[in-house]
Amino acid sequence: MNRFKHIYIYMLSDKVDYNSILTYLTSMINCNIESRGADALYKYDLRDVAKMYARCKVNDVFRETAYSNVLISEDDIEYELSMLDGYLQPKPNTVYDGFCLQGIYSSMIDVEESSLDNVHIIMTDRLIATYSEEDMRYHLNTVVLGYPSIVSISGIVEAPAKPKEFYTLYYYYLSQGITINVDELKSIFKDMILEHDDPRLTDIVKGYVMQAVFYSILNDTPFCNEKRCILYNAHWQDEVIGAQIRDGGGLCRKHREVLDEFNRLHNTANSNSILTN
Repeated sequence: MNRFKHIYIYMLSDKVDYNSILTYLTSMINCNIESRGADALYKYDLRDVAKMYARCKVNDVFRETAYSNVLISEDDIEYELSMLDGYLQPKPNTVYDGFCLQGIYSSMIDVEESSLDNVHIIMTDRLIATYSEEDMRYHLNTVVLGYPSIVSISGIVEAPAKPKEFYTLYYYYLSQGITINVDELKSIFKDMILEHDDPRLTDIVKGYVMQAVFYSILNDTPFCNEKRCILYNAHWQDEVIGAQIRDGGGLCRKHREVLDEFNRLHNTANSNSILTN
């Protein structure tokens, strides 16, 4: 069990309530938690940061991105600069290689904070994907776990599939030649699907941040088989809603005990430190 001392959350999205997320984390985890903005991460000239992002773009879902060999245009750089300056939101079809992003974020973290005593979690609006050797293609992700971990707010909406019933009804309408109003279709399944402006996203993100935290505690993949646990690796939007809000919103007994043990050890370490001093 890794007994880290600090968690740093980098807020690169404005789609969720960070104060609510930080309050939640503080109530769950006995360690120092600090929120940071983009300025704490982007230590390079913004044009260099824009080039880094541009090199991480996935241009072909069937070909793995090779960061050092990606050719980027001036348009690519200007697009990324516009996002960094806050003039643009990421385009829905723009996807970034999650491990490439992880590499550039890691290079931006201060050396003094790069030990296992510190957990770094990046929260972004950018869509992230990882390449699978099994089917030789990219797949969208909600999180990429590691150093640092990345939570994609847009990925929480786009990566898990909508309910099977949604697609069944959609293709039934198509087969009958019926004009489809997608918004009307979404309203039928509103309790089972997620949208980019969904007010439930803040509570859902809390569970994905906890997945990153547990990855650091266990030094291993933290996913749970229990569908009511916030560490459940959901592949359907309805499963996400179920695990994070409707059916649970908490940890299963096994992972609650792991967190209790982490907090207990942290308390003991703090007490010993106080006594020594």
